[in-house]
Amino acid sequence: MARWLATAGVVTLLAACATEPGVATQSAQRLDTAVPSTEPTSAPPTTETPPAPPTSPASPSTEQSATTGPPSTAAPSGTTQPPGQVGPLGDMIDVGDGKSPRDYDDFVRLALTDIQQWWSEQFPAIYDQPFEPLAGGVYAGYPERTTPIPGCETTTPTPYEEIARYSAFYCMQGDFMVYDDGDQGVLYQLASEFGASILGVVFAHEYGHVVQARADVLNEDLPTISTEQQADCFAGAWVARARNGESPLLSFTDADVRNGLVAMITVRDPIGIDQFELGGHGSAFDRVGAFQTGFTEGPARCAELIDDPLPLVPNVFQPGQGGDGNAEFGYGERQVMNFLPADLQAYWDQQLAARGLAMPTLTLAPVQSADEVACDDPTGAFAIGALYCPATNQVYFDEPLARDLYDRFGDFVVGYILGGAWSEAGQTAMGSTLTGEARLLADDCFTGAWAATTIPGPDGATERGTASIEPGDLDEAIQTALVIGDETADDNRLGSGFEKIASFREGVLDGIDACTAMVGD
Repeated sequence: MARWLATAGVVTLLAACATEPGVATQSAQRLDTAVPSTEPTSAPPTTETPPAPPTSPASPSTEQSATTGPPSTAAPSGTTQPPGQVGPLGDMIDVGDGKSPRDYDDFVRLALTDIQQWWSEQFPAIYDQPFEPLAGGVYAGYPERTTPIPGCETTTPTPYEEIARYSAFYCMQGDFMVYDDGDQGVLYQLASEFGASILGVVFAHEYGHVVQARADVLNEDLPTISTEQQADCFAGAWVARARNGESPLLSFTDADVRNGLVAMITVRDPIGIDQFELGGHGSAFDRVGAFQTGFTEGPARCAELIDDPLPLVPNVFQPGQGGDGNAEFGYGERQVMNFLPADLQAYWDQQLAARGLAMPTLTLAPVQSADEVACDDPTGAFAIGALYCPATNQVYFDEPLARDLYDRFGDFVVGYILGGAWSEAGQTAMGSTLTGEARLLADDCFTGAWAATTIPGPDGATERGTASIEPGDLDEAIQTALVIGDETADDNRLGSGFEKIASFREGVLDGIDACTAMVGD
């Protein structure tokens, strides 16, 4: 964010996908971006700079990698194999002549079977025609393989270097899919770090392109982002099937759903890449949104996205934005804890005045722990990073937590945390009777509505001129929400990461009226 809040780096891998006309590709570079972790970390950032994607001339900067827990390649809990329904891996995948066993092989076998079975049911219902199974099959690529993998739109076999570059892709010519099974590849790393379920998200996304080929979408003159949004949506819809107990083969937990969100965050476009350029896949904010749309509304809604697309947020710098890194963490004139509270105050003054209400003037009170909070009846939740004290109009700000998340994700972490506290004050002024999780989710929505007013227009100007967010800042907010949210949807304390992101996105896209509707009269 700028004023100057610019984000320092981000993005990551796997913007791969279909390699046929209409779905251009980008390389599968995993930058060690700060993927959400629930544990504090003080390790120094990595500095790997991979080759730039063909359609992305600028190399993105990097951030620190984080994990969600001990590495695991285990399949999600609840994988089952009804007798006779699922064959051996070699019957489903061309494994070549030198494939090493992987801990995730059984999960891949089940996931591919389930995805194809699901589409055999969903495709006729949505598109009113039978679903044709993948004719060319699925190939596992790895450095030791000597048996050839077909080329896409060429008679030359696909070399492993190309597979590693794209990680996974579907080719309409030949109707086949390829994935990287090498132990130095992105998918192996993801499965090791987050568990096998993240591979299911990748395959469900690629199968989305298979569906598009059968629905003749790939022959339309569409920007890549349109087909990618739809494929992300289809992936979310399939994950919902596994989470809701509708699959006879797989049963996902909330942790697996969270991994789906991690996948969307991890595969976002580099900052500064116009999502409407050839090969554009979208920011984390946009990709998570498409995934959530599929998860909550199902594949029929995803099918509509070609004609009724989801709104997208800018991913390129506007005039006056330098993209020169994060604003400093601190309380000085050009530091985040100075100008962000000023902009939040101005926003809420304006919004409540328009409703005939007055917003109290809030002051920031940094603390090192909850023990330092001197308020008898605060509102909000200290676990989120800030509390509002109505008696003193102070915002108790968890500086160590904010600093840790700032170091991992970027400067707009502070905006997200403080936005929740100012939203608490706003709800109090509005007479909100919400409590607990519902109130905190409304805070997320209000924070998103404020954030939307700091997105600069084509001329680089914002509504108040105090602060403006830059590409990647909204991504930092959703990463923070994923970290501080409840681990499961049933905890019902702070709101799960999925719920918090959904509420934040609603505020960004639909504005404050959508949030006041949550509060009611």
